[in-house]
Amino acid sequence: MANVYTLISVCQAAADALAVQTQQRLLLWNNWLQPLSADKPAGDDPGYDDDFQLMREEVNKITGADSDLICRLAEKLLTTVTKDIRVASYYAWARLHRDGESGLADGLELLAGLMQGFGEQLHPLRERSRRAAFDWLAGQRMLDSLSLYPEAGSTDALRISGALLLMEQAQEGTVPDALCGVLETRLLKSGGPDAVVPQNVSDVSPSQTNNYTPALSPITSGQELLTQARILAKYLGDQPEGWLAAHHLMKSIRHDTLYQLPPLSAEGRTRIEPPKPDQRALLKRLYLQQSWTELLEQADGMFSRGANHLWLDLQWYIHQALLKAGREAEAAIIQNDLKGLLTRLTGLEGLAFNDGTPFADEVTLNWIQQQVLENAAGWRDDTAASAATASGDDDILLLEPEALAVADSDGPEAALAWLQNRPGITSVRS
Repeated sequence: MANVYTLISVCQAAADALAVQTQQRLLLWNNWLQPLSADKPAGDDPGYDDDFQLMREEVNKITGADSDLICRLAEKLLTTVTKDIRVASYYAWARLHRDGESGLADGLELLAGLMQGFGEQLHPLRERSRRAAFDWLAGQRMLDSLSLYPEAGSTDALRISGALLLMEQAQEGTVPDALCGVLETRLLKSGGPDAVVPQNVSDVSPSQTNNYTPALSPITSGQELLTQARILAKYLGDQPEGWLAAHHLMKSIRHDTLYQLPPLSAEGRTRIEPPKPDQRALLKRLYLQQSWTELLEQADGMFSRGANHLWLDLQWYIHQALLKAGREAEAAIIQNDLKGLLTRLTGLEGLAFNDGTPFADEVTLNWIQQQVLENAAGWRDDTAASAATASGDDDILLLEPEALAVADSDGPEAALAWLQNRPGITSVRS
């Protein structure tokens, strides 16, 4: 079962050294950690305080919570009214919601400092209420906000782990195991602490995030690197003949920074989230419709989202779209790029996402083994394969009007199933 110490182990850190580093960071919260009075260092229970009630109402909003307001109220309460676990927890959530993992690290460091300085005097005083306040850190509200930032960076993960360690040392059993488990899984899904860039990234297209030109500044995390790369790739892609440069930029960031295979779970699968079902259905539909330009655009866009850079079927779709569009030179480059990746990371094509979905389905595996890696052993000779493929393409063209009618009435999956049941169809992906 996950706990603070297993989380630290996943971070590949030494607990003693991490505790020392975190202790130094607590000095930044000195103004928030001062006793409120000589006779009542932790102040009064804020249960009936108007600011506390307003903070609670804001936190409990289903949507549209004002994280800035929550942060301001937390500072006011903790520096003038009370030293309270709930207030610090709400502050940690608001900072996470607003700033991502770095904000959560700040909030947990503040809570660790409060626990060290005030111990049993911290509000609420009743044991059941205290337990509920700590458990709230692993509640659905916190998990939902964590999901907004799927990229787990090693620097923030270490800070969070250090804060949780000091909390556990201040009062054993206070850190929810469920929170540690979620944080462990996030870090492993992102490729572990040694990943140059996170392997699991937010599913946001560049047009949604890049409506401004940011000032150039030093990059301090893999996520910042990805964000800057998306901006540059968007610019390149908008230029005449700029597709290949834009594609290679993102591929350099997402593929060339991989230097080892993802870790496996006990079931023999990676912990990486699979592609979304609607993404898979969209690519199949576009391939069926022979919409090569849109297929290329969609497959290339998916590559930079989620963990889709490990979904090798995308490389097949991109290769096919380029070939069918008459861009043979670029198609050859895509094939050679994949050969380089698979030569460096032997066995990558045989791995699977956490739900069992393979990185490369049967069609993609055939392409990889027969053409990408140029391993013809056990396969039909090239002439027979080419003839079968050409025949299948012609058959599909003849059936296109009927297939599109089925797709319009019953959906793309029904059309694909209908095609698969047609006699004589031998296309590689139907």
